[in-house]
Amino acid sequence: METNRIQPVRGMSDVLPDTCAAYRAVETELHQCFEQFGYRPINVPLVEHTELYLRKSGEAIVTRMYDFVYQNRRLCLRPEMTASIIRAYVEHLEEQTPLPVRLYYGGSVFRYERPQRERYRQFSQVGVELLGSAGPMADAEVIWTACRGLNQLGLKNYRVVIGHIGVLSKFLEGLQLGSRLQNLLLASTDLLRSENGRQKVAQTLQEIYPDYRPTDGSSTATPEQEGQLDKLVTLFQHLNDADAKAAILELLGSLNVDLKGSRSPEEIASRLLEKIHRQNRIPLIDKALEFMTELSALEGEPFEVLEKGKELLPRYGIDTAPLEELRSIVEVLKLYDLDWSQVSLDLGLSRGLQYYTGTIFEIHHASLGGERQICGGGRYDELVTTLGGNRSTPATGFSFGLERVCVALESEGHFNVGSHLRFDAFVIVLDAAQHGYAISVAEQLRNQGLKIELAIRDRTVSKNFQYAEKQSFPFVIVVGADEQAQSAVTLRTKAEQEGQRFTVDEAAQQILRFRTEAVL
Repeated sequence: METNRIQPVRGMSDVLPDTCAAYRAVETELHQCFEQFGYRPINVPLVEHTELYLRKSGEAIVTRMYDFVYQNRRLCLRPEMTASIIRAYVEHLEEQTPLPVRLYYGGSVFRYERPQRERYRQFSQVGVELLGSAGPMADAEVIWTACRGLNQLGLKNYRVVIGHIGVLSKFLEGLQLGSRLQNLLLASTDLLRSENGRQKVAQTLQEIYPDYRPTDGSSTATPEQEGQLDKLVTLFQHLNDADAKAAILELLGSLNVDLKGSRSPEEIASRLLEKIHRQNRIPLIDKALEFMTELSALEGEPFEVLEKGKELLPRYGIDTAPLEELRSIVEVLKLYDLDWSQVSLDLGLSRGLQYYTGTIFEIHHASLGGERQICGGGRYDELVTTLGGNRSTPATGFSFGLERVCVALESEGHFNVGSHLRFDAFVIVLDAAQHGYAISVAEQLRNQGLKIELAIRDRTVSKNFQYAEKQSFPFVIVVGADEQAQSAVTLRTKAEQEGQRFTVDEAAQQILRFRTEAVL
């Protein structure tokens, strides 16, 4: 049957009243927790200039943005909150607010990705940003703030995983692989840990880097071809670009290679030289994958992982300073009331955002299966200056995925949809002549903090009582000519047939007393 209904956009979902109220209750609890640590609320626009995220958000985010041109301006729906918060800080707070600055937020973000369990293309982030403080005290407090928020919600079976992006990023920078390749490798650590992970990463590399040939036996080139290529690479690797290009042109000319076509001989030589340069990187990529494989195995009890890291990093010529940072953070974290069995270090942890510069962490919950992350964050000391700030400002923060937190709460029996939308009373009018008095009664009750719904449809009294029964109002307030004459109301509970006459103030006290006893 044909219908003129308009469906929601794929990947977007409607959040209906009971669920919406339950989400808000969770978000409010988290906000109250943040305020206990001194954080202040901030709100930022849904629509931003795309440039804001192109600078540092990373390919995993940038390629999934709702990015569009409107009236000659390139705009996007915000894919995450941190960049927007920092933009607002640079614009409004940097010159006026003493450090540290603590900000918290909540709101929708948008990413065009495959919808997953409780992860739609529009979803909600709730989090904090702490600006102007470096060192283990700040990092540990931020991690503990996230844990305390979950504790206050009643969540127990979560796990905190802490890493340091500096270990892997410094190693990759030293290999001089180029930013795109580095970012791809940084984003591949989880894939590397999967079954046949090395092969999957190699396939991903080949999609953007066709010349890559893994050294694990999966290469399709013959030994003779590989030997010839190695000789060519060796021949050109010690020449500068100008000499190498001239040598290539001379070689092609001596071989009578026909260079006629859409590209000039110089362009052909440049492309060939670039290919040779890329070929030079293959041993470096293999070295990176070898190190990443070993690094990814260092996961578990914090101090044991730190000791193993101290053995691994020197073998690759990597400074162990990040390990000392992690040790300091772990030692401060032990001062908080955190269940230590819930904490582990993972030196292979690598989040998808390029702006991280130091400690990173995630919080996982088993109820979410493979997509187990409910929170992620870390240190991003360069983002303020990247987004135009006047001075270097250390910063760290995290965000919860609100919907995922709620799934985790539900799995432990702490997410009760329908228990948060509680109205106190329904006001029924016996005759239209008392509409004015009924409005006055409803307003007086609302002024005392009660949630009052007024009957506004042209229904019979019995129909109104049926409606009140279906909506589970604990009280019905009846207003008629007698009540108006006495400046009173008739208050009925669900169990009563007749009800009792009270003044409006007395009725309010009865309802408030009931509400208090219900909570207790």
